[in-house]
Amino acid sequence: MRPQAWRGNMGEWTGMVTAHGVTPADVLGTWSWDPAVLGGVALAAVLYAVGVRRSAGGRLDLFPWWRPALFYTGLLVVLVALVSPLDALAGELFAAHMVQHILLSTIAPPLLLLGAPFLPLLRGLPRALRRDVMIPLARNAAVRRVLAAVSQPVPAWLLYTGFFWAWHVPALYDAAVRHEAVHILEHTVFFVTGLLFWWNVVDPIPLRAHLRHLVRILYLFVLVVPDSAMSAYLVLSTAPWYSSYLSTTQTWGMSPLDDQRLGALIMWVPGGLLYLLAISCVFFSMPEAREEQAQEQNA
Repeated sequence: MRPQAWRGNMGEWTGMVTAHGVTPADVLGTWSWDPAVLGGVALAAVLYAVGVRRSAGGRLDLFPWWRPALFYTGLLVVLVALVSPLDALAGELFAAHMVQHILLSTIAPPLLLLGAPFLPLLRGLPRALRRDVMIPLARNAAVRRVLAAVSQPVPAWLLYTGFFWAWHVPALYDAAVRHEAVHILEHTVFFVTGLLFWWNVVDPIPLRAHLRHLVRILYLFVLVVPDSAMSAYLVLSTAPWYSSYLSTTQTWGMSPLDDQRLGALIMWVPGGLLYLLAISCVFFSMPEAREEQAQEQNA
């Protein structure tokens, strides 16, 4: 069991403290000052800033003002998901946990990729570390084969969708709520598979997505089907799936089944709208993409 002042997002812990008089106000005032999250986000922010500055005078067209803005917004989304009171609330309500998952898998990854992070993060490293470790690692044939395999559209789609369904299996989901190590693994999987999936939609220049723009629309549209199916199962269920919330939802004026249906609706409606927004963005960016491709062919 973790200290109350540090982290409060686990169903088992929240159920115990709620029984001892902790109120919704207590939960909503709980911030998770996880040093791993704070340190990782801070390191990424510093490396990116240093890398962009070191790129000045070269390919400045890679980093117009909006790319850093989107990258730092993506980091802020990660902090909201893992550090804000939402993290504590996710241990009390299934609906809050679904919001957390949407932030980590559907919102943060495309924002970070739109920031074109690969060059800045690499150039932000100390020169010796970049020269002796990161560049040889990036050029390693085995590493490149693995990355190429998992980032291809079909494997990335299957990983993203497969883990989405797997983590909603009751036994695995309850284990993630009750055990910190499993919960960290769950969040890591959602975030990493999110990056792989969105890599096929967003061009994280100087790298490119593996799909043409028109195919990206189909790629996103097909994803709506399994997401909607899972949401429908949860909404139409006549009994709660997850034992983790049986003793916590009453504090928030809901039954476990009401909480489950609310969380499913959050996945279904706002989550679906996010994919439709992405489809719209891809569609309206097609003329610009064709122009850039023509310029590259004529260069």
